[in-house]
Amino acid sequence: MPPPFPAAILHGVFVLSGLSALIYQLVWQRALLMIYGSNVESVAMVVAAFLAGLGIGSLMGGWLSKWPKAPLVLLFGLAELGVGAYGLVSLKLFDAVGAMTSQADSLSTGLLAFSLVFLPTLLMGATLPLLVAHQVRVTTHVGRSVSQLYFVNTLGAALGAFIAARWLLGHFGMSATVHIAAALNASAAIIILATAFFRRSGQSAPAESETTTLPAKPAISFRTALVWSVLSGFITLSWEIVWSRIFNFASSSLAPAFGYLLASYLFGLALGSLASQRVLTDDPALLRQRLARWVLHSSLASFLIAPFTALCATYIGWWWGYGLVIVAGAMLGITFPLLCHAAVPANDHSGSKLSQLYLANIIGSGAGSLLTGFVFMEWLKLHQLGILIFTVSAVWSLAVAPGILPTRLHLIPLFIFAIDAAFFNDSFYERLQYKTDFTNDKAFTKTIESRHGVITVDAKGGVYGNGAYDGIIGTKLEPESWVVRPYFLSAVRDRIERVLVIGVASGSWTQILVNHPQVKSLTAIELSHGYLDLIRSRPEVASLLTNPKLHLVIDDGRRWLRQHPDERFDAIVMNTTYYWREFASALLSREFLTLVKSRLTPDGIAFWNCTGSDRAARTGMDVFPHTMMVMNHCLASNAPLIPDRARWQRILSAYQIEGRPLFDLTQPEAQTSLQGVLNFVQNEKLPQTGQWWNWCGRQAMQDSMSSFEAITDDNLGDEYRPW
Repeated sequence: MPPPFPAAILHGVFVLSGLSALIYQLVWQRALLMIYGSNVESVAMVVAAFLAGLGIGSLMGGWLSKWPKAPLVLLFGLAELGVGAYGLVSLKLFDAVGAMTSQADSLSTGLLAFSLVFLPTLLMGATLPLLVAHQVRVTTHVGRSVSQLYFVNTLGAALGAFIAARWLLGHFGMSATVHIAAALNASAAIIILATAFFRRSGQSAPAESETTTLPAKPAISFRTALVWSVLSGFITLSWEIVWSRIFNFASSSLAPAFGYLLASYLFGLALGSLASQRVLTDDPALLRQRLARWVLHSSLASFLIAPFTALCATYIGWWWGYGLVIVAGAMLGITFPLLCHAAVPANDHSGSKLSQLYLANIIGSGAGSLLTGFVFMEWLKLHQLGILIFTVSAVWSLAVAPGILPTRLHLIPLFIFAIDAAFFNDSFYERLQYKTDFTNDKAFTKTIESRHGVITVDAKGGVYGNGAYDGIIGTKLEPESWVVRPYFLSAVRDRIERVLVIGVASGSWTQILVNHPQVKSLTAIELSHGYLDLIRSRPEVASLLTNPKLHLVIDDGRRWLRQHPDERFDAIVMNTTYYWREFASALLSREFLTLVKSRLTPDGIAFWNCTGSDRAARTGMDVFPHTMMVMNHCLASNAPLIPDRARWQRILSAYQIEGRPLFDLTQPEAQTSLQGVLNFVQNEKLPQTGQWWNWCGRQAMQDSMSSFEAITDDNLGDEYRPW
């Protein structure tokens, strides 16, 4: 039998393996959500599919590792080759399956996502047990083997998450990024196979063929370790969900923010795994005590990330909060090698036992994703959720080492509640949103938290979704007003009877359109039901929810359009989010606008907010033969778009909202205001910063925007472009 593989080579290829795995995760998760929707249900199903594949793969790797003569490292190389081969065809396969299954329900979405990622995640999940079993045969030390391999693999994963979010997705798009990941897999496989070939003539290695066990009795029974591994996964994923909420809000939903969070957390896990070698011991009581300490300390650091990030946002920059994520991740990273060392004996079954612990950890992670993401975040505020997770961690630490923890650690819960009372109940979200402009008088009049995100309302009635401006509540039309945009649809079309609105938010635009004199029915698609609570509380728009013409759906707009291929609308309106926010390109891409075009009547119009992006307008010019810019919105159709002042005046004169005329023409002031609004038709000029109250035709758009690159599902627009 050839001698053991050099540790440096194994560690190097495992870095490449982790690097490629996180690139795949970010790309595949995004690709699947583009197909099946970015609503919370779809996200949970996709994440569960990834976890299930990894868990089953871990069991498979553990089963293979029990064979004393199994070529474990070669099997690892073949697994990497298989992942890379799948990666090359993955996105095309996703598109093909997605086109055939676009009308799937939530359960079917989960099953489809699982089937699409099952093979590669199966192979990924098998790699850690295979290499741990190999290293244990060589070193006869479980804790050190897990620590070293977990360190290099997680370090690679952190690097993969960072470079994918910082460079790859923005510069190369999804397809090329996946090809880069496949090249990394191929490199790892080639290195392994080449090393095996050149070392075939080496001397036999007893460590590979003989079973060696440590004389020490495990500090924890394996069944107990399985339970604790489940609990560890639950706590870890729950904290990750909390952190995601914090950094998503602080960044106003910047797409790279989640990648940076993953990179910081994984980097911390890697450091903790490496550092765990310094606290490994064969003394059962001391080992349990150290495990209990790190469980409690890691949850304390995890809880403090929220107030720390808010303070950083106020004084130096919210992104400094990632530093504490690294610290908390390092503390969490110490616990898994400790748990493995405490419960897994060093013998031919080490890989199998590790795979079972890994699967238990994944089961806990899945439970954390579902319970915390679906249930707890729906009913608990963020700080309450933090206290709950910390309490679970404290109970676990006491179960690990009852009576061993020093008395001073019992003061930690009091510290937690003091932080909660002093900070979370006063200005937490205000600090994250206003950042360095925060002052004590900037308090929100309303804050709505749900599993879909956080909605805030400032003292002036401005509505913000996850920290980004969503509009202001109001329907009053005046000269120079931004509200002119939804009313302007009547200037270019004489008949608008069926309307689809994607993105209800504050409800102002939907209220305007559902009260249009000609509209007979309006379908409104909204991701977050939290906005409905906001609408109910505001008299300007509250009647919207009881309007008989309204059909309201909580869903992802893209998924809803795919699931209703026979629907046709006279107007599809999207006053949606900023072009640079996460998932914004899903509503601005060439593919999506083509889908919108297919759901319009022959002279129907599409109207979407470009939020200042020339690329978003340029994309519309690729899809529709007739386009115009109306302030920061692009108006598009298959039929000509010609503003008609007389028609617009006739419709505005008949416009009523909640039974009250938009313009009371018995009053001279209203007549003057109406004429001022109608003058917008004469303001034909390319809208630009500082001069937005204008519109322009297609020729002006071509002169100004033809050189810009169109947005596609693959290039993701400006979501990952560096600022």
